[in-house]
This record gives sequence, structure tokens and C-alpha cells, in this order.
Amino acid sequence: MTTGSRTQQFLDLLETRIALLDGAMGTMVQRHQLTEADFRGDRFRDHHKDLKGFNDLLVLTRPDVIAGIHRLYFEAGADLVETNTFNAQTVSMADYDMQPVAYELNLAAARLARGVADEFEEKNPKRPRFVAGSIGPMSKSLSMSRDVNDPGKREATFDEVVTAYVEQVQGLLDGGVDLLLPETSFDTLNMKACLFAIAKHFEETGRSVPVMVSGTIFDGGRTLTAQSIEAFWTSISHFPMVSVGFNCALGPEKMRGYIERLADLAPPYISCYPNAGLPNALGEFDMTPDQMAAHLRGF
Repeated sequence: MTTGSRTQQFLDLLETRIALLDGAMGTMVQRHQLTEADFRGDRFRDHHKDLKGFNDLLVLTRPDVIAGIHRLYFEAGADLVETNTFNAQTVSMADYDMQPVAYELNLAAARLARGVADEFEEKNPKRPRFVAGSIGPMSKSLSMSRDVNDPGKREATFDEVVTAYVEQVQGLLDGGVDLLLPETSFDTLNMKACLFAIAKHFEETGRSVPVMVSGTIFDGGRTLTAQSIEAFWTSISHFPMVSVGFNCALGPEKMRGYIERLADLAPPYISCYPNAGLPNALGEFDMTPDQMAAHLRGF
């Protein structure tokens, strides 16, 4: 099936009903209680840095685990699953000295998710299943300094961030994703660099897919860099996205009012995937699936 026809299928779905995205990847990975050896596999057995916690790497070392998670979400009724690539660009991967495998990792993650989606489409050809290329906010901020004594200091430049995102986008598209999902944007300048990278790749290659954009807000309805919802939308509204929304940070009770404000502002489709409530003192989420479903049903 061509990219164009899949794009039309996705747009037709959005015209028909609410599309269901999968849930959290990290908590599902944690259930497997993987060890350092699982993250390393044979290939990275002698790597000089600890790799446990670098969940994106599992598409190369434990693809069975990630494919199993994709499969569970499709079985639960998801229309879209996200690739396991939230931190899969060279800027974030530098924390593990794993930059050389960035493109390969995105390619493998996209192919893995695409393969599971194809399994479900073969079982029910009348219901297409889509793969969204997950693009996270990056471990370094373009707007803020980590050094309180040097507010002007930055750990990365705009051009470096763009270059890292272009490589990630190329890997995801080569691997067969149906759309791109830059998400969890706490620094809108990072998001603007990501959108610039996507537009650059689209223009240079002549291929494109729908782009969903998702930011992250905190109590008070502002991003981590203190932008209001109105400022966030104004900063990115130039980009031809298919949807815009918010994810994480807040539970569904606190998220709803902010989603309504965004919906009043933004012409594209609206997306929302909140946390299961706010984390407790141990970083765990106490909201049950039934409670979460009841809140989201109200949306």
C-alpha cells in the first residue's frame, strides 16, 4: 500500500470517529524486569557504559519484548501504536555513547511496529492499523540553561538539534511509519527545531506523512519553559500538522480544561493522552484502568 493511500485511510478514520492511540511504553517494559544483560544483548555485551534504562535499544537487543507490547495494545483495540524511539536521536543517545546506531535503531523500531500492525491488518483487512513514529523532546533544552551561574549557556545548538532530528525522521520513514508524532514537548524551541527538521526532510526527499504534535503542560497550564497554551500554539501554528494536543504531566482531571482551551484555539484535530493520574511519592501511578477509562470517556 502506498504512503498516499495510507494517509487517506488515516484521514478517513479521523473523519469517522476518535482514533485510539496506544498507552505507555516505559511502564510496560518495566513489567518484564529486564536486566543489564537484556539491554546489552550479544552485540553490546562489551559496551563501556551501562545500558539498562535505555529502552529504545531493546528494539535491537530484545525485539520480542517490544513487539509483544505493540501486540498487546493492538489486541486492546488501539488504532495506532508508537515506535519505541522516544529518545532515539544522537543528542539523547550521547548519554550512553550510542550515537552511531541512531539511524539503525529508528529503522528497526519502525519495521518492528510495522510488522505487528501488518499482522493485525491481515487478520482484519477492513480495519487498518497505523504506526506513529515517536519523536521525544530530547535530553537537552534549547531554551534553558542547566547552569544557574550562566543563564546563557546551552548544551546544544539549534542546528545540532535539527541534524539529530533529521536522522531520526529518515530512519522512521525508511522503516515504514504512517505518521510522525513529535511529543511531550516541554521546550517549544526544541519542538520548532523538530518541525523544521521534518519539513526539511519532506522537502529534500519529496516524501511526507501526516504529523501529529503533542506538547506537555504542568499545573497552571504552562510548559516547563513557562509558555501559556496560547503561546505554545502560536509558536507552532505555522506548521501544517494534522493534529495538536497534550500528553503526560497531568492526569485526566486536570488535563481536560486545558484541552478545551486548545480546541478553541487550534483548527487541526485535537489529541490527548494524559498520565494515569499524578505519580505518588514512589513515582507510581495509583489510578486504576477503570478510573482512567471513566475520565477519558467523558472527553
